[in-house]
Amino acid sequence: MDPLVHPVSSADGVTLTVEERGTTGAAASIVFLPALGVPLAYYDKFLDAWAARGRHVVGVELRGMPRSPVADLRKASFGYAHLLREDLPAVFASDAVRRAGSFVLTGHSLGGQLALLSGATATTEGTKPAAVVTIGTGTSSKAAHATPLARVRRAAGVRFVGAVTGSLGYWPGHRLGFAGRQPRLMMADWGYEARHGRYRLHGDRTDYEAALAALELPALLVTIAGDAMITAPAVEHLARRLPAHVDRATVEATPDHFRWARRSPEPVIATVESWLAGKA
Repeated sequence: MDPLVHPVSSADGVTLTVEERGTTGAAASIVFLPALGVPLAYYDKFLDAWAARGRHVVGVELRGMPRSPVADLRKASFGYAHLLREDLPAVFASDAVRRAGSFVLTGHSLGGQLALLSGATATTEGTKPAAVVTIGTGTSSKAAHATPLARVRRAAGVRFVGAVTGSLGYWPGHRLGFAGRQPRLMMADWGYEARHGRYRLHGDRTDYEAALAALELPALLVTIAGDAMITAPAVEHLARRLPAHVDRATVEATPDHFRWARRSPEPVIATVESWLAGKA
């Protein structure tokens, strides 16, 4: 199916792209946020399959990606706070989401982190999600790794990202195989959580860890079995920073952090739909 495409103007004038599939109904809509450096188009099969089940699905191309471009990532650097405080409120106020009334804020990897942080701090400007769902979302901290060698490798990798980003003024992930081309502040926010196992966002004084610990919304953390990038311990590390009512599920899909979305999205959708029954 061909989605409806909506341009959305963020608070600072950046034009974001939102794609809408299906029609609104009694069930809550899905608002989906992609992983770091992954274009929304990568999830076409996943979002099409979910809409085919009767859900109204709204996908968001994150700032800096091909359909929500930023001309110069060195001069127009942005971080998590820009996405949470400027972009997401604009998306939630757009016609595609406003007509839905009720929605489930859903994200993959970084998108799941943004969904949790937004849901915990009401960055929806009065429009509160009915629930939050994360897929393949967990800490990037070395604390999630079981062996000393794995922890050393993770710490070294985080330092490498910081050094390259500081030297070039942006992260050339499109050449180095991780996270796509990203601005300095984005990788600084990613790096802080990766080093310390908690969130502190540049330009934002919000205590996000306290907000996460007090999260009131129903939430589900989905682990992809066999995901080598965000492992079960990485998800568990994030879960420990959330209230006890947050649910967890492990899905047997294509055992890869990304490829499940194209090769086997149905088990993920079925798991989330089962959890949402009676909730949204």
